[in-house]
Amino acid sequence: MKFKNVKVPEGINVSRHSPVADFFILSTGIVVGFAALAAGLLYFGAALARHTPVSWENALAGALFEGRDPAVNVRTTEIVEELQALADRLSIYIDLPEGMTVTVHYWDDDQINAFATLGGHVFIARGLLERMPNENSLAMVMAHEIAHVAHRDPVAALGGVVLLQLLLAVALDTAPTSLEQLVTGPNALLLSGFSRETERQADTAGLHAVAALYGHVAETSTIFEVFLKQPEPPELLSTHPLSRDRIDRIAALARTEGWALDGPRTPLASPLVKPPAAVR
Repeated sequence: MKFKNVKVPEGINVSRHSPVADFFILSTGIVVGFAALAAGLLYFGAALARHTPVSWENALAGALFEGRDPAVNVRTTEIVEELQALADRLSIYIDLPEGMTVTVHYWDDDQINAFATLGGHVFIARGLLERMPNENSLAMVMAHEIAHVAHRDPVAALGGVVLLQLLLAVALDTAPTSLEQLVTGPNALLLSGFSRETERQADTAGLHAVAALYGHVAETSTIFEVFLKQPEPPELLSTHPLSRDRIDRIAALARTEGWALDGPRTPLASPLVKPPAAVR
């Protein structure tokens, strides 16, 4: 058999598409694939962390938070005692995991914020406390955060963030953020950014606890009315449901459960009224 060298047609190795289009398609595929991997790691890490023993979470929280409370004066100590007393009353109506207790901290910051983190530690900021007109409104905030503790949301968030940090460290060839920095440093609020669904679940559990404690759910929407006065990102870009939706959901749930939307307001205990900044 005789072979002959066939001339290769010109342009056979040239793409029929624009190089720019090929680059865009390739880049988009990489970004989508990385995002899918990140989402999978967040979900897997969260699911795995929820099933870790409570004793492990408590031990980790003890090691991280031991000795970290700032020096306080007597009046600030009274504030913490009043906040803790309210948390204890609400915890009766929220099904905490066996071995988990709630420890409340007064956070000397003007942010309108509160968050729950590992080991049942709940932080209430001065800025939020100063805007609560009565105990009922504060109780909704407290019950919501206790519900996060009950649902193991903080440790789930940590599990997801740790796996995502490892992925980023490998991809970018950098050292991952330490566990201590994630939980106690400037990045601590990352662990309070739960999903919209976990926020709705915490709202529901919190409302049940408030209704059981007071016999009505008056003032439970106060915190969300405060948030309405602040700029809010679009819901698609937020880990929290929109404040207006949460207010409407409270009213709808009250109708479904037969809870009164009005009732006696309990005044805040005197140490909680315009609390002073903690002594540093």
